Amino acid sequence: MAFMKSAILVCVTAVLTVYLPQLWTKTRPIITAGTVQPGFEPVAKLFRENFENGVEYPTAGSALSVYYKGSKVVDIWGGYADSEAGRPWKEDTLTVVFSATKGMAALCMAVLVDRGHLDYDKTVASYWPEFAQNGKENVTVRTLLNHQAGLSEISDEDTYALLGDQDALGEFLARYAPEWEPGTAQRYHSWSFGLYASQVLRRADPKHRTLGQFFKEEISQPFGIDFHIGFPLELYHRYPRLSWASAYMWFKEMMSSPIMREFIWQRVKTGELGAIFKPAEFQEFMIPEKLALEQPSAYGVGTARALAKVYGTLANGGATLKGQRLLSEDVMKQFTDQAQVEALGIPDGTPIILNLGFFIDEKAKRFGHPGAGGQHAIADPQHKLGFGYVSSFLSTYTVGRDHRFHPLLEETYKCIEKLEAK
Repeated sequence: MAFMKSAILVCVTAVLTVYLPQLWTKTRPIITAGTVQPGFEPVAKLFRENFENGVEYPTAGSALSVYYKGSKVVDIWGGYADSEAGRPWKEDTLTVVFSATKGMAALCMAVLVDRGHLDYDKTVASYWPEFAQNGKENVTVRTLLNHQAGLSEISDEDTYALLGDQDALGEFLARYAPEWEPGTAQRYHSWSFGLYASQVLRRADPKHRTLGQFFKEEISQPFGIDFHIGFPLELYHRYPRLSWASAYMWFKEMMSSPIMREFIWQRVKTGELGAIFKPAEFQEFMIPEKLALEQPSAYGVGTARALAKVYGTLANGGATLKGQRLLSEDVMKQFTDQAQVEALGIPDGTPIILNLGFFIDEKAKRFGHPGAGGQHAIADPQHKLGFGYVSSFLSTYTVGRDHRFHPLLEETYKCIEKLEAK
């Protein structure tokens, strides 16, 4: 009986928490703004309709940016950065992108490869001798970036206290014993990917910078990318209040999505089901001091425009229209043309391809990296398109079809088809 009372109380609390704010925020006007180039008006129309029809969550905000052939053609945003305060999402609002940060970390590694300071097929220990402990001596940089090194169970709790001391963090990571024989299996390295990448980069980079420092000095500043791995405290006023999917929304999506059913089942088997319903997990990402730490797996903060500009530059042959080169085409071809990992999947059982730190869409020859709650960053070199989508509402759509983003993606391709048919 006590259990039933507790369960009912939890359910009632969840319903009130989810729906009372919605009733209040519905009195606020729907706000969307931004610009689109001629021919892309249907994308902006659909974006606004998403807010009008409840596809976008009323207590949050989102932004979409698209680069085509090196030029920005879509740059739109809407909703609220803080609905309680009535603060609208603005042109310069930025937010945490969670695992989409890994794509930026992978890019930094690729830049080092391009400059001859790093080789994907050399061992990690050739750059970082202390790494060769507990059976890791033959792990290559490629194996590490392909999530095959057996280091997937390292958590944020294991490493958070060490983020301010790179030497101590490096010692911990070097000592860690693989969970399987490296190179024989693949499992998504949720928290450890960016940390290991940064330790390798510190040693391969002639200036011995951390990954966050390298990104700032070699990518963010020279290319005008409003993205931060180590978020400056003085920019926190541009950060939104985060919202997250309720247990009801997870259940609703589970009933309609085979991918989500597999995700939930995997969490049941591993005893991690409760974690996805804990708001505290996301509230921690509203602490400015946490975001200021360099965690290149998940703490990256930026705009949709920043993501789209990075991936749009890569999709445009690796160079801007002004001739600035971010990455060579030879290195980028390795992302898709030399993908050796065949849909082994991540812990939720979703079939994906991971290669050199990127999610690969082998059929469409696209690459990029999503983030928790529906953050998206994609490069399509065939069509010279770069996409960035961010939202302060963390939905259930980390992988699979996102009801907010993917219709916008498809609408963009329709616009491209019409423009190229003229």
